[in-house]
Amino acid sequence: MNDITPHKDIDPDRIPGEGPLVEIGQWYWLKVEADKDERVCAVVKVGSNFVELHDPYGHYKRVHLDKFEKECRRETSPEAFIMGRVGYYQGLVRAKLQEINKITARLGVSQNRGIEMRPDESASRALAVLSETDNVKEYKKELVQAQQTDLPALFKEVEEANKNLVVWLKAQTLPLKGMVDGMKDCIAVIEDRVFNVSLYAGLTEEVVQVAKGDPAPITEKLRILQRLAYMDEECLAGYQHGGIEFQEIGSFDKWLRQKENFERILPFPRCMVAFRVRRNSKEREWDGTLSGAFVNVQLGELDKLTFLYIRNGKQLYRLSCDLEFGGLIFPGKDEFNLNEPMMAKMFCDRVEEVITKRHYDDLVETTKREIAEGKVKAAQWKKDHPKEKDFFNPHRHQDDDWKLGRLKREYQPFNKDCVYYDEIKDEIDARVKQYNRIALIVQGLYDRSTVLHPHQPVRLWSPEGFHEVIELIYADHALYFGEAPDFEAYRMRCNVSIEKGSLVVGQEDFWQAREARIENRRRSYRRGESRPVARYSPCGNPGPGYIAEVKEWNAKKRRALFQWQRERQAPDYWKGQRYGDLIPAKLWTPAVCLFNIDAYKPGDYKQFYQDPRTRADYLKWAPLLIAAEEFHAGNLDMVKGELKEKIKAKKRKK
Repeated sequence: MNDITPHKDIDPDRIPGEGPLVEIGQWYWLKVEADKDERVCAVVKVGSNFVELHDPYGHYKRVHLDKFEKECRRETSPEAFIMGRVGYYQGLVRAKLQEINKITARLGVSQNRGIEMRPDESASRALAVLSETDNVKEYKKELVQAQQTDLPALFKEVEEANKNLVVWLKAQTLPLKGMVDGMKDCIAVIEDRVFNVSLYAGLTEEVVQVAKGDPAPITEKLRILQRLAYMDEECLAGYQHGGIEFQEIGSFDKWLRQKENFERILPFPRCMVAFRVRRNSKEREWDGTLSGAFVNVQLGELDKLTFLYIRNGKQLYRLSCDLEFGGLIFPGKDEFNLNEPMMAKMFCDRVEEVITKRHYDDLVETTKREIAEGKVKAAQWKKDHPKEKDFFNPHRHQDDDWKLGRLKREYQPFNKDCVYYDEIKDEIDARVKQYNRIALIVQGLYDRSTVLHPHQPVRLWSPEGFHEVIELIYADHALYFGEAPDFEAYRMRCNVSIEKGSLVVGQEDFWQAREARIENRRRSYRRGESRPVARYSPCGNPGPGYIAEVKEWNAKKRRALFQWQRERQAPDYWKGQRYGDLIPAKLWTPAVCLFNIDAYKPGDYKQFYQDPRTRADYLKWAPLLIAAEEFHAGNLDMVKGELKEKIKAKKRKK
């Protein structure tokens, strides 16, 4: 029997189909399992087109208002029903305890282990029971059955009954939960207004002047660029160590002041660009302490901060901003076009994404195409490997339609037929509100600071006033034909020509990673040196070099040999081996870790840097591409030792 269905002794009155006004705190019988069962639920939320009901056991369901009268019937006496369930489980607990008492009394086992019964009294009672038992073996059998079967089953039933009793004792708090949740909306409105006031009022304290000069003319509009940029990707400072971080913002300001960068990043006499420090988290070494972990977490949070850079003529200002933007500062022209059908990606009752119906249809078609291609590849693999089991088929999951089914289940249409209409609308409204806050910041800059002086009177709250002083510069949404540039495919094309004597990069990173694994194994046996390192260079060992020459090339195994000299760290004076003597070292490196500088052509990096589809991953390839670019530009600082002199000699001959 479903515990939430009416007990056979309880027949509550219901109001079938009268259509009463639905309010939070009312109780209804909700039909489930194709009208074969019902469960009692409380109304905890009433939306614009749905009613959300919760039962005492934590299950909940949203019912559309069009179906509410058909699926729900009013419970007129919820208090009586709830108290009836409480009484039922109280009686059930008492009945099971009585059964336990009967069994223990019949077997001469006392349940009272308190001080009122001495051990000799318990032993005397057990002895009396044994003396009165005709069949001792049968008594032993009953004891074993009580121990292994009867008593554990009764104790489990008592435990379940107690759990149900607690559930029904809490049932009357369900309506209160709905009322409290409704009050949270008021608190959210107050918090939102407090944030807006603090955002507007605190602008003057957060502005830092980066460059001085003459301001723009008074008639010049403020042009706001739509795209959110990232400091680590724009300037590539410290790319060899993972890119710029929050502590190096001063270096970014210095880089941005340079005329070429200043005119490229901020191309209008009066404009605003938003910068986040980093797109992706930076891997930092950990010293193994709790404080070190806390510092790394705090540094990671600082790297997510957003700054607004404002140009006014030759002046440049940096404004700290508490807002967290997405990829855009303001929406696209068609983003909030409610005349176009929208779809929302849901996770339970949370909105994860809102897209257009056109975008959703493209996702469906792309998924269908991937499934069809996967079926062809899976069939071809079976044909090529007739004796192999299907478990080893790398394409065996792609011939299923579960991807398409999941896609259709995740997305809900944004219309009045969707029971999550309110949540989707709230998500859209929140995005609109987030975008509108940029206007609040700009109005505050005009009113409370001299950053944009001189200027005309500004009234951004009206459309006419907004267009008089503001111009929105939309990001380039040009369509890119063909697939995005593939760096690994490009690396393979360049590495085809690797041979003995080729100049390559990547071997030092491979060597440092290998030495780090060795060092981490060594440190694990030493107290106080347990923290792992990602890269490591042993003392007295310079490594193969950032840019090095291939000494031997194994075309069959596709790996290169590098040779250099390192200092001896373990002397043996009996053999004449002294500390610091130079001894040979070598390293075999696979081609997948290398990049052939000789095959690189100046400017090749632009195909990955300028394409927005690969911009987010560019920092991973920057050490290889920039090393090749700078080498071809004549920068030999990354080349050391005899190789540097050898390259200079070749250039002199040319």
